[in-house]
Amino acid sequence: MKIQLNRQAIIGAIFLIANFAPLVVYADVPIKINAWGIHQGEKIVYRYQIVNNSYSIIYQASIGLNAPGKELPGKPWSLNPAYSDIPVQLSTEHCKPFYYMDCSIVVFQFDYMPEPKTKIMMRGVENSMTPPPKKSSGANFIWPGTQSSIAELYVPKEYQSTGYLTAYGQVYLLDNNTRNPDGTVITSVEMPFTKLDNALPTLSVKLTPDTLWSPNEKSVPITAAITTQDDYDPEPEIKLESITANEKLEAEDIRDAALGTDDRQFRLRAERRGEWDNRDGRERDDRREKDHRSDIDAATVPTGRIYTVTYSATDASGNKTTASATVTVPHDQRKNDRDEKDKGGDKDKWNR
Repeated sequence: MKIQLNRQAIIGAIFLIANFAPLVVYADVPIKINAWGIHQGEKIVYRYQIVNNSYSIIYQASIGLNAPGKELPGKPWSLNPAYSDIPVQLSTEHCKPFYYMDCSIVVFQFDYMPEPKTKIMMRGVENSMTPPPKKSSGANFIWPGTQSSIAELYVPKEYQSTGYLTAYGQVYLLDNNTRNPDGTVITSVEMPFTKLDNALPTLSVKLTPDTLWSPNEKSVPITAAITTQDDYDPEPEIKLESITANEKLEAEDIRDAALGTDDRQFRLRAERRGEWDNRDGRERDDRREKDHRSDIDAATVPTGRIYTVTYSATDASGNKTTASATVTVPHDQRKNDRDEKDKGGDKDKWNR
């Protein structure tokens, strides 16, 4: 981005004066800008809708403001040299404005800002017509007691940011119907976005197979079936977060697993420790074990290796949840330790 330093310095000075000047306290105006996000292929779609419960007509809106903490994130827009501190029209590839409005973007960076920020302005398309219409049709108006159409910003997934949902917006009022307690007319209102999606997605994981027998040290393909649901986002992002075990793992025990991606197929080794353990994990003496095996209760018998596979689901509003499932390599094939021991079963197979 080509930064025009002199102009930025002047604008920045004006901006700072304006922001640190005494503030006019407005009465509460019942207007909201709702914000939420969804996944759509390789993009995040940030959605905005104005709810106008005031007595005034809204004819124009800004998504993001050039004020500290109220701006939209800079990326990906600041990476494009075509955008600067002069408003530039955004194509439908990047923005769908409110009905009968157009989209323009400003990328700005003042001295106190570590990185560029942005704001999106939406106003009636008739304002850009040449020649302009003699009389406005009012098709872009958001009337009192109504809500707007849904505006959208399309952002590559790698630039997902909750800043698109926690910034501020501003609406511009056409008439004199909204006033301060002192009777002065309110011509515009700024407000924080109302982030609608604050609930975690649901997530469940089922692994097939979930038991590996026999412990022949072979690498077995595992498939994960994922079920997820979100109040707003139909396609939360799924990631394989980790694969751990209750035993020390070797390099070849887990194969073809791409952590941090939506990987639902990998391989686990059908292996487990064969020795008997004390409750505190220390190895027993084999000869002593054979002499006293009849006195061992089920709680003392090793459980085998248990792999724990954890996935996450993150919706486009940044809400993240995790869920896990297990794959077991049993120590032995007994279904009921106590019953089989009492029946005099083949005790030698217990340590195979």
